Amino acid sequence: YLFRSFTGTHFNKLHIYIQYDPCYEEKSSKDILKRVAANALMSLLAVSRRAQKCALEANLIDNCMEQMKHINAQLNLDSLRPGKAALKKKEDGVIKELSIAMQLLRNCLYQNEECKEAALEAHLVPVLHSLWPWILMDDSLMQISLQLLCVYTANFPNGCSSLCWSSSGQHPVQAAHRGALGNSLMLCVLKLASQMPLENTTVQQMVFMLLSNLALSHDCKGVIQKSNFLQNFLSLALPKGGNKHLSNLTILWLKLLLNMSFGEDGQQMILRLHGCLDLLTEMSKYKHKSSPLLPLLIFHNICFSPANKPKILANEKVITVLAACLESENQNAQRIGAAALWALIYNYQKAKAALKSPSVKRRVDEAYSLAKKTFPNSEENPLNAYYLKCLENLVQLLNSS
Repeated sequence: YLFRSFTGTHFNKLHIYIQYDPCYEEKSSKDILKRVAANALMSLLAVSRRAQKCALEANLIDNCMEQMKHINAQLNLDSLRPGKAALKKKEDGVIKELSIAMQLLRNCLYQNEECKEAALEAHLVPVLHSLWPWILMDDSLMQISLQLLCVYTANFPNGCSSLCWSSSGQHPVQAAHRGALGNSLMLCVLKLASQMPLENTTVQQMVFMLLSNLALSHDCKGVIQKSNFLQNFLSLALPKGGNKHLSNLTILWLKLLLNMSFGEDGQQMILRLHGCLDLLTEMSKYKHKSSPLLPLLIFHNICFSPANKPKILANEKVITVLAACLESENQNAQRIGAAALWALIYNYQKAKAALKSPSVKRRVDEAYSLAKKTFPNSEENPLNAYYLKCLENLVQLLNSS
Protein backbone atom coordinates (compact mmCIF):
# COMPACT_ATOMS: atom_id res chain seq x y z
CA TYR A 1 0.00 0.00 0.00
CA LEU A 2 2.88 2.36 0.83
CA PHE A 3 4.36 1.95 -2.67
CA ARG A 4 1.02 2.48 -4.41
CA SER A 5 0.21 5.66 -2.49
CA PHE A 6 3.66 7.23 -2.72
CA THR A 7 3.80 10.26 -5.02
CA GLY A 8 6.31 12.78 -6.31
CA THR A 9 5.10 15.26 -3.67
CA HIS A 10 6.05 12.83 -0.91
CA PHE A 11 9.50 12.47 -2.44
CA ASN A 12 9.99 16.22 -2.56
CA LYS A 13 9.07 16.58 1.10
CA LEU A 14 11.22 13.66 2.21
CA HIS A 15 14.26 14.65 0.16
CA ILE A 16 14.11 18.31 1.18
CA TYR A 17 14.18 17.11 4.77
CA ILE A 18 17.37 15.09 4.34
CA GLN A 19 19.24 17.53 2.08
CA TYR A 20 22.49 19.16 3.11
CA ASP A 21 22.31 21.33 6.19
CA PRO A 22 25.30 23.68 6.83
CA CYS A 23 24.47 23.66 10.54
CA TYR A 24 24.92 19.88 10.73
CA GLU A 25 25.33 18.55 14.27
CA GLU A 26 26.34 14.90 14.40
CA LYS A 27 24.42 13.85 17.50
CA SER A 28 21.40 16.08 17.25
CA SER A 29 17.88 14.65 17.18
CA LYS A 30 17.49 16.22 13.76
CA ASP A 31 20.42 14.16 12.50
CA ILE A 32 18.80 10.94 13.75
CA LEU A 33 15.52 11.80 12.03
CA LYS A 34 17.35 12.66 8.81
CA ARG A 35 19.04 9.27 8.84
CA VAL A 36 15.74 7.48 9.39
CA ALA A 37 14.19 9.43 6.51
CA ALA A 38 17.19 8.72 4.26
CA ASN A 39 17.12 5.00 5.05
CA ALA A 40 13.39 4.86 4.36
CA LEU A 41 13.87 6.55 1.00
CA MET A 42 16.78 4.25 0.11
CA SER A 43 14.72 1.18 0.97
CA LEU A 44 11.82 2.37 -1.18
CA LEU A 45 14.08 3.02 -4.16
CA ALA A 46 15.78 -0.36 -3.78
CA VAL A 47 12.62 -2.45 -3.99
CA SER A 48 10.00 -0.42 -5.83
CA ARG A 49 9.93 0.45 -9.52
CA ARG A 50 7.12 2.89 -8.80
CA ALA A 51 9.27 4.61 -6.20
CA GLN A 52 12.00 5.10 -8.79
CA LYS A 53 9.46 6.61 -11.20
CA CYS A 54 8.19 8.97 -8.51
CA ALA A 55 11.76 9.95 -7.67
CA LEU A 56 12.44 10.77 -11.31
CA GLU A 57 9.27 12.87 -11.56
CA ALA A 58 10.21 14.66 -8.33
CA ASN A 59 13.66 15.57 -9.76
CA LEU A 60 15.45 13.55 -7.10
CA ILE A 61 18.38 12.91 -9.45
CA ASP A 62 18.86 16.60 -10.29
CA ASN A 63 18.52 17.55 -6.63
CA CYS A 64 21.14 15.01 -5.58
CA MET A 65 23.48 16.35 -8.26
CA GLU A 66 23.08 19.90 -7.05
CA GLN A 67 23.64 18.75 -3.50
CA MET A 68 26.86 16.95 -4.52
CA LYS A 69 28.09 20.03 -6.36
CA HIS A 70 27.39 22.16 -3.30
CA ILE A 71 29.23 19.71 -1.06
CA ASN A 72 32.22 19.71 -3.40
CA ALA A 73 32.35 23.52 -3.34
CA GLN A 74 32.06 23.50 0.46
CA LEU A 75 34.85 20.94 0.85
CA ASN A 76 37.14 22.86 -1.47
CA LEU A 77 36.43 26.11 0.38
CA ASP A 78 37.02 24.53 3.79
CA SER A 79 40.29 22.99 2.57
CA LEU A 80 41.69 26.51 2.26
CA ARG A 81 41.24 27.01 6.02
CA PRO A 82 43.01 24.04 7.63
CA GLY A 83 43.97 23.60 11.25
CA LYS A 84 40.64 24.15 13.00
CA ALA A 85 39.02 21.38 15.03
CA ALA A 86 35.55 22.63 14.18
CA LEU A 87 36.34 22.29 10.50
CA LYS A 88 37.13 18.59 10.93
CA LYS A 89 33.77 17.96 12.58
CA LYS A 90 32.00 19.91 9.86
CA GLU A 91 33.91 18.04 7.16
CA ASP A 92 32.85 14.68 8.64
CA GLY A 93 29.24 15.81 8.54
CA VAL A 94 29.54 16.92 4.92
CA ILE A 95 31.09 13.58 3.95
CA LYS A 96 28.13 11.79 5.53
CA GLU A 97 25.74 13.96 3.52
CA LEU A 98 27.69 13.11 0.36
CA SER A 99 27.48 9.42 1.19
CA ILE A 100 23.69 9.60 1.60
CA ALA A 101 23.28 11.45 -1.71
CA MET A 102 25.30 8.83 -3.59
CA GLN A 103 23.41 5.94 -1.98
CA LEU A 104 20.10 7.53 -2.96
CA LEU A 105 21.33 7.84 -6.54
CA ARG A 106 22.60 4.26 -6.54
CA ASN A 107 19.22 2.85 -5.54
CA CYS A 108 17.34 5.18 -7.85
CA LEU A 109 19.39 4.08 -10.90
CA TYR A 110 19.29 0.35 -10.15
CA GLN A 111 18.13 -1.49 -13.30
CA ASN A 112 16.33 1.63 -14.51
CA GLU A 113 17.51 2.93 -17.87
CA GLU A 114 15.26 6.00 -17.76
CA CYS A 115 16.84 7.09 -14.49
CA LYS A 116 20.30 6.38 -15.87
CA GLU A 117 19.56 8.61 -18.86
CA ALA A 118 18.51 11.35 -16.45
CA ALA A 119 21.75 10.91 -14.49
CA LEU A 120 23.72 11.12 -17.75
CA GLU A 121 21.98 14.38 -18.67
CA ALA A 122 22.62 15.70 -15.14
CA HIS A 123 26.37 15.05 -15.61
CA LEU A 124 26.81 12.40 -12.94
CA VAL A 125 30.30 11.42 -14.09
CA PRO A 126 31.79 14.95 -14.22
CA VAL A 127 30.39 15.60 -10.74
CA LEU A 128 31.95 12.40 -9.37
CA HIS A 129 35.20 13.23 -11.16
CA SER A 130 35.37 16.62 -9.44
CA LEU A 131 34.77 14.88 -6.09
CA TRP A 132 37.33 12.12 -6.77
CA PRO A 133 40.18 13.55 -4.63
CA TRP A 134 37.85 13.64 -1.64
CA ILE A 135 36.56 10.15 -2.42
CA LEU A 136 40.14 8.86 -2.48
CA MET A 137 40.59 9.96 1.13
CA ASP A 138 37.75 7.86 2.53
CA ASP A 139 37.47 4.11 1.88
CA SER A 140 33.77 3.90 2.77
CA LEU A 141 33.03 6.80 0.43
CA MET A 142 35.09 5.11 -2.28
CA GLN A 143 33.11 1.90 -1.87
CA ILE A 144 29.79 3.74 -2.20
CA SER A 145 30.95 5.72 -5.24
CA LEU A 146 32.14 2.52 -6.97
CA GLN A 147 28.81 0.87 -6.19
CA LEU A 148 27.05 3.84 -7.75
CA LEU A 149 29.23 3.64 -10.87
CA CYS A 150 28.70 -0.14 -11.14
CA VAL A 151 24.94 0.33 -11.08
CA TYR A 152 25.14 3.27 -13.51
CA THR A 153 27.30 1.46 -16.10
CA ALA A 154 25.55 -1.94 -15.97
CA ASN A 155 23.92 -2.58 -19.39
CA PHE A 156 24.19 1.14 -20.19
CA PRO A 157 26.72 1.79 -23.01
CA ASN A 158 26.22 5.56 -22.99
CA GLY A 159 27.01 5.61 -19.29
CA CYS A 160 30.18 3.61 -19.86
CA SER A 161 31.31 5.99 -22.60
CA SER A 162 30.70 9.01 -20.37
CA LEU A 163 33.55 7.90 -18.11
CA CYS A 164 35.95 8.37 -21.02
CA TRP A 165 35.19 11.99 -21.83
CA SER A 166 34.37 13.60 -18.52
CA SER A 167 36.59 16.36 -17.22
CA SER A 168 37.12 17.81 -13.78
CA GLY A 169 37.82 21.13 -12.17
CA GLN A 170 40.20 22.02 -9.37
CA HIS A 171 41.02 19.68 -6.53
CA PRO A 172 42.03 20.40 -2.94
CA VAL A 173 45.66 20.76 -1.96
CA GLN A 174 45.47 17.89 0.56
CA ALA A 175 44.70 15.42 -2.24
CA ALA A 176 47.86 16.18 -4.18
CA HIS A 177 49.84 13.42 -2.49
CA ARG A 178 47.22 10.87 -3.59
CA GLY A 179 47.96 11.64 -7.25
CA ALA A 180 46.74 14.31 -9.64
CA LEU A 181 43.49 13.82 -11.50
CA GLY A 182 43.63 12.27 -14.95
CA ASN A 183 41.89 13.59 -18.04
CA SER A 184 38.90 11.33 -17.42
CA LEU A 185 37.28 9.40 -14.62
CA MET A 186 38.10 6.23 -16.57
CA LEU A 187 41.82 6.93 -16.13
CA CYS A 188 41.29 7.59 -12.42
CA VAL A 189 39.59 4.21 -12.04
CA LEU A 190 42.42 2.47 -13.91
CA LYS A 191 44.99 4.16 -11.69
CA LEU A 192 43.08 3.09 -8.59
CA ALA A 193 42.97 -0.53 -9.82
CA SER A 194 46.71 -0.46 -10.55
CA GLN A 195 47.66 0.89 -7.11
CA MET A 196 45.08 -0.86 -4.94
CA PRO A 197 46.60 -2.28 -1.72
CA LEU A 198 45.94 -6.00 -1.49
CA GLU A 199 44.54 -5.69 2.03
CA ASN A 200 41.70 -3.46 0.82
CA THR A 201 39.79 -6.35 -0.71
CA THR A 202 36.32 -4.78 -0.74
CA VAL A 203 37.33 -1.71 -2.73
CA GLN A 204 39.54 -3.88 -4.92
CA GLN A 205 36.60 -6.11 -5.78
CA MET A 206 34.34 -3.14 -6.51
CA VAL A 207 36.83 -1.41 -8.81
CA PHE A 208 37.31 -4.58 -10.87
CA MET A 209 33.55 -5.10 -11.04
CA LEU A 210 33.30 -1.59 -12.47
CA LEU A 211 36.10 -2.27 -14.96
CA SER A 212 34.34 -5.48 -16.03
CA ASN A 213 31.27 -3.40 -16.89
CA LEU A 214 33.39 -0.86 -18.74
CA ALA A 215 35.27 -3.60 -20.64
CA LEU A 216 32.10 -4.25 -22.66
CA SER A 217 32.30 -0.71 -24.10
CA HIS A 218 34.34 -0.02 -27.24
CA ASP A 219 35.27 3.47 -26.02
CA CYS A 220 36.43 2.19 -22.63
CA LYS A 221 38.47 -0.59 -24.20
CA GLY A 222 40.29 2.07 -26.21
CA VAL A 223 41.25 3.90 -23.02
CA ILE A 224 42.35 0.62 -21.39
CA GLN A 225 44.58 -0.15 -24.37
CA LYS A 226 46.22 3.28 -24.46
CA SER A 227 46.88 3.22 -20.71
CA ASN A 228 48.84 -0.09 -20.83
CA PHE A 229 46.79 -1.18 -17.82
CA LEU A 230 46.61 -4.79 -19.05
CA GLN A 231 50.36 -5.19 -18.56
CA ASN A 232 49.59 -5.57 -14.86
CA PHE A 233 47.94 -8.92 -15.61
CA LEU A 234 51.27 -10.39 -16.69
CA SER A 235 52.78 -9.65 -13.28
CA LEU A 236 50.26 -11.79 -11.37
CA ALA A 237 51.87 -14.58 -9.36
CA LEU A 238 50.72 -18.17 -9.74
CA PRO A 239 50.06 -20.30 -6.63
CA LYS A 240 53.14 -21.87 -5.07
CA GLY A 241 53.80 -25.08 -3.20
CA GLY A 242 50.77 -27.18 -2.37
CA ASN A 243 48.31 -24.36 -3.03
CA LYS A 244 46.17 -25.30 -6.05
CA HIS A 245 43.82 -22.32 -5.98
CA LEU A 246 44.06 -19.02 -7.83
CA SER A 247 44.00 -15.85 -5.76
CA ASN A 248 40.92 -13.65 -5.60
CA LEU A 249 42.82 -10.90 -7.44
CA THR A 250 43.60 -13.31 -10.28
CA ILE A 251 39.91 -14.23 -10.56
CA LEU A 252 38.98 -10.55 -10.76
CA TRP A 253 41.47 -10.12 -13.59
CA LEU A 254 40.15 -13.18 -15.43
CA LYS A 255 36.57 -11.88 -15.20
CA LEU A 256 37.75 -8.58 -16.67
CA LEU A 257 39.55 -10.34 -19.54
CA LEU A 258 36.51 -12.53 -20.18
CA ASN A 259 34.30 -9.47 -20.66
CA MET A 260 36.91 -7.96 -22.96
CA SER A 261 36.99 -11.17 -25.01
CA PHE A 262 33.33 -10.80 -26.02
CA GLY A 263 34.40 -8.30 -28.71
CA GLU A 264 37.04 -8.69 -31.42
CA ASP A 265 38.77 -5.47 -30.36
CA GLY A 266 39.15 -6.85 -26.84
CA GLN A 267 40.37 -10.20 -28.18
CA GLN A 268 43.09 -8.42 -30.14
CA MET A 269 44.16 -6.54 -27.01
CA ILE A 270 44.53 -9.83 -25.14
CA LEU A 271 46.54 -11.43 -27.95
CA ARG A 272 48.88 -8.42 -28.12
CA LEU A 273 49.95 -9.06 -24.52
CA HIS A 274 53.19 -10.97 -24.94
CA GLY A 275 52.98 -14.17 -22.92
CA CYS A 276 49.29 -13.79 -22.09
CA LEU A 277 48.20 -17.05 -23.76
CA ASP A 278 50.91 -19.00 -21.94
CA LEU A 279 49.88 -17.46 -18.62
CA LEU A 280 46.23 -18.31 -19.26
CA THR A 281 47.14 -21.92 -20.02
CA GLU A 282 49.00 -22.14 -16.70
CA MET A 283 46.05 -20.60 -14.87
CA SER A 284 43.69 -23.14 -16.43
CA LYS A 285 45.49 -25.85 -14.41
CA TYR A 286 44.46 -24.32 -11.09
CA LYS A 287 41.08 -24.26 -9.37
CA HIS A 288 38.73 -21.69 -7.96
CA LYS A 289 35.45 -22.71 -6.38
CA SER A 290 33.36 -19.88 -7.84
CA SER A 291 34.90 -19.52 -11.32
CA PRO A 292 36.82 -22.64 -12.37
CA LEU A 293 36.55 -22.24 -16.16
CA LEU A 294 37.41 -18.60 -16.82
CA PRO A 295 40.64 -19.19 -18.83
CA LEU A 296 38.83 -21.78 -20.97
CA LEU A 297 35.99 -19.35 -21.69
CA ILE A 298 38.50 -16.70 -22.79
CA PHE A 299 40.13 -19.20 -25.18
CA HIS A 300 36.67 -20.20 -26.41
CA ASN A 301 35.75 -16.63 -27.32
CA ILE A 302 39.07 -15.90 -29.03
CA CYS A 303 38.77 -19.01 -31.24
CA PHE A 304 35.66 -17.65 -32.98
CA SER A 305 37.44 -14.78 -34.75
CA PRO A 306 39.19 -15.68 -38.06
CA ALA A 307 41.90 -13.10 -37.38
CA ASN A 308 42.84 -14.84 -34.13
CA LYS A 309 43.03 -18.42 -35.37
CA PRO A 310 46.66 -18.35 -36.60
CA LYS A 311 47.89 -17.13 -33.20
CA ILE A 312 45.89 -19.75 -31.32
CA LEU A 313 47.03 -22.49 -33.67
CA ALA A 314 50.67 -21.41 -33.24
CA ASN A 315 50.44 -21.98 -29.49
CA GLU A 316 50.58 -25.71 -28.83
CA LYS A 317 49.83 -25.21 -25.13
CA VAL A 318 46.41 -23.74 -25.90
CA ILE A 319 45.54 -26.58 -28.30
CA THR A 320 46.62 -29.12 -25.68
CA VAL A 321 44.45 -27.47 -23.02
CA LEU A 322 41.39 -27.40 -25.28
CA ALA A 323 41.84 -31.00 -26.36
CA ALA A 324 42.30 -32.11 -22.74
CA CYS A 325 38.89 -30.57 -21.93
CA LEU A 326 37.27 -33.45 -23.84
CA GLU A 327 38.55 -35.85 -21.16
CA SER A 328 37.57 -33.63 -18.24
CA GLU A 329 35.14 -34.83 -15.58
CA ASN A 330 33.47 -31.41 -15.75
CA GLN A 331 30.76 -31.41 -18.42
CA ASN A 332 30.97 -27.63 -18.84
CA ALA A 333 34.69 -27.93 -19.58
CA GLN A 334 33.92 -30.63 -22.15
CA ARG A 335 31.41 -28.37 -23.90
CA ILE A 336 33.74 -25.37 -23.89
CA GLY A 337 36.61 -27.42 -25.33
CA ALA A 338 34.48 -29.00 -28.06
CA ALA A 339 32.93 -25.65 -29.08
CA ALA A 340 36.33 -23.92 -29.15
CA LEU A 341 37.93 -26.64 -31.29
CA TRP A 342 34.98 -26.61 -33.71
CA ALA A 343 35.19 -22.82 -34.00
CA LEU A 344 38.94 -23.03 -34.58
CA ILE A 345 38.71 -25.63 -37.35
CA TYR A 346 35.68 -24.08 -39.08
CA ASN A 347 36.64 -22.60 -42.49
CA TYR A 348 40.34 -22.83 -41.61
CA GLN A 349 42.26 -25.50 -43.50
CA LYS A 350 45.48 -25.08 -41.53
CA ALA A 351 43.67 -25.84 -38.28
CA LYS A 352 42.23 -29.00 -39.82
CA ALA A 353 45.71 -30.25 -40.66
CA ALA A 354 47.08 -29.38 -37.22
CA LEU A 355 44.21 -30.98 -35.29
CA LYS A 356 44.56 -34.23 -37.19
CA SER A 357 47.44 -35.11 -34.87
CA PRO A 358 46.88 -38.56 -33.30
CA SER A 359 46.48 -37.23 -29.75
CA VAL A 360 43.82 -34.66 -30.64
CA LYS A 361 41.92 -36.87 -33.10
CA ARG A 362 41.85 -39.75 -30.61
CA ARG A 363 40.34 -37.52 -27.93
CA VAL A 364 37.70 -36.21 -30.31
CA ASP A 365 36.70 -39.71 -31.49
CA GLU A 366 36.53 -41.08 -27.95
CA ALA A 367 34.56 -38.10 -26.67
CA TYR A 368 32.06 -38.43 -29.52
CA SER A 369 31.62 -42.15 -28.98
CA LEU A 370 31.08 -41.68 -25.24
CA ALA A 371 28.69 -38.76 -25.72
CA LYS A 372 26.44 -40.76 -28.06
CA LYS A 373 26.13 -43.46 -25.42
CA THR A 374 25.71 -41.04 -22.50
CA PHE A 375 23.16 -38.73 -24.17
CA PRO A 376 20.94 -40.92 -26.36
CA ASN A 377 18.08 -38.41 -26.05
CA SER A 378 20.12 -35.24 -26.32
CA GLU A 379 17.19 -33.26 -27.74
CA GLU A 380 15.77 -33.07 -24.24
CA ASN A 381 18.76 -31.00 -23.08
CA PRO A 382 19.94 -28.13 -25.33
CA LEU A 383 23.45 -28.13 -23.82
CA ASN A 384 23.91 -31.85 -24.45
CA ALA A 385 22.54 -31.45 -27.96
CA TYR A 386 24.99 -28.64 -28.67
CA TYR A 387 27.89 -30.68 -27.27
CA LEU A 388 27.02 -33.60 -29.55
CA LYS A 389 26.71 -31.26 -32.52
CA CYS A 390 30.17 -29.81 -31.84
CA LEU A 391 31.73 -33.26 -31.63
CA GLU A 392 29.87 -34.53 -34.69
CA ASN A 393 31.13 -31.62 -36.78
CA LEU A 394 34.65 -32.06 -35.42
CA VAL A 395 34.68 -35.72 -36.39
CA GLN A 396 33.38 -34.96 -39.90
CA LEU A 397 35.89 -32.18 -40.50
CA LEU A 398 38.85 -34.17 -39.19
CA ASN A 399 37.90 -37.18 -41.32
CA SER A 400 37.42 -35.14 -44.49
CA SER A 401 40.29 -34.62 -46.93
